[in-house]
Amino acid sequence: MIEQELLKRFERLRTHYELLFATLKEERRYLPQAKVDKLQVVVKKIEQYVSTIDNERSSLINFLKKYTGKKKPSLEIDDLIGYISPIYHHQFQSLYDDVTRLIDDIKRYGKENRFLIEDSLSFIEATFQKVMGAHEDNTTYDKKMKLRKLQHNNLLFNKEV
Repeated sequence: MIEQELLKRFERLRTHYELLFATLKEERRYLPQAKVDKLQVVVKKIEQYVSTIDNERSSLINFLKKYTGKKKPSLEIDDLIGYISPIYHHQFQSLYDDVTRLIDDIKRYGKENRFLIEDSLSFIEATFQKVMGAHEDNTTYDKKMKLRKLQHNNLLFNKEV
């Protein structure tokens, strides 16, 4: 009985992780294009999948608490395999490996996507500061190597632009 329940729960987790991973790939496609409307939809989908995964994991933990009697049951393969009949070991191991691989892929993709987002925001901020002349260091050296202050460089209001 526990074998079927664990297999069913891990299959659901795998499905949700696959959907999350596919959505992160979709996000990656839209990031360089700066398609904000599409990114907003993707972010909502990511939030939904993460919430669903959290709920599935909580449900799995609660199931294991009831079955094992432990307050903090482990989700490590070595501990879980002990509750499963040997005829299901290979099937469960394969499923567990899929989930573990997906989690690693999701972490990597999420980290790379965050880097792309932060890099894009830094570029936008630097461009904005150049245009507005905000927070620039206007100190430079003259021909005699003495420090002098430059006029504020606000290109937005410059007649030459």
